[in-house]
Amino acid sequence: MYRIDGIDHLVIAVRDLDRAREAYAKLGFTLTARGRHTELKSANHTIMFADDYVELLAIEEPNPATAAWSEFLKTREGLAAAALKTADARAAQAELAAAGLSGGEAVDFGRPVDLPEGRRDARFTITQVAPAATPGGRMFLCQHHTRDVVWRPEYLTHENGATALAALIVAADDPEAVAGPYATLFGTHVEPRGAIRVVQTGAAPIVVAPPAALTHLWADDPVLSAPRPCLAGFAVKVKDFYAAQQVLQRSKLPTIAGEGVLRVASRHTHGAAVAFAENFDLARVLPG
Repeated sequence: MYRIDGIDHLVIAVRDLDRAREAYAKLGFTLTARGRHTELKSANHTIMFADDYVELLAIEEPNPATAAWSEFLKTREGLAAAALKTADARAAQAELAAAGLSGGEAVDFGRPVDLPEGRRDARFTITQVAPAATPGGRMFLCQHHTRDVVWRPEYLTHENGATALAALIVAADDPEAVAGPYATLFGTHVEPRGAIRVVQTGAAPIVVAPPAALTHLWADDPVLSAPRPCLAGFAVKVKDFYAAQQVLQRSKLPTIAGEGVLRVASRHTHGAAVAFAENFDLARVLPG
């Protein structure tokens, strides 16, 4: 619906981009070189998978286009937004506006990327979704004009064996009320799983869960004390559970293992709880 084809990438807003890069490198991720969004005055590193990715984002100078991230960082670091796939951001913006779901006009921007064949610009067009349509975190549609610059073969191999996003996890006291607007946005329906609600997106699903269920996954993670609803964390698919476990053990970061899932608390990952699994089986890892 609204020309949305699933989750394109997750945005983790951080205050210290160098430290965030080091933390995710310890987890066994390959990160791209530091990029700077020329028009937006922000900087990033990305963790690329075959069809989606994670972005570590820092604000270098105040800018109206990134004001929401600056406001978010006043209180904490962590998952501040999810970008949604679209082939035509401007057409999608018109559809969202007609439905009362638009958060503003489309914005064009880019960042230079140094490649072996020379410098090129990665170019994007984004359009915001109205915040009320995505309780717990902001979402925007992202159109890639230069996919060959962003998705490079050298970025796609990770020591921990990560291959894709497996789920975006939202903490909510009333999962039904929070999941409903997401289902409307994606043109799907809410799937009840006990106390948990799942919304299929066409890519990684959105899992909306009460704190008690997430405590089972991430114990006493600090993100569960953040004002709810909130984007609490994400799960990543890996090729081999035991190989990923060895990488995390070498990182010296505290890791919880069980039910075929490796979990790292948000206190070690700049505010976003992270899980790794070959098969992120909700019935097993998040009992309702």
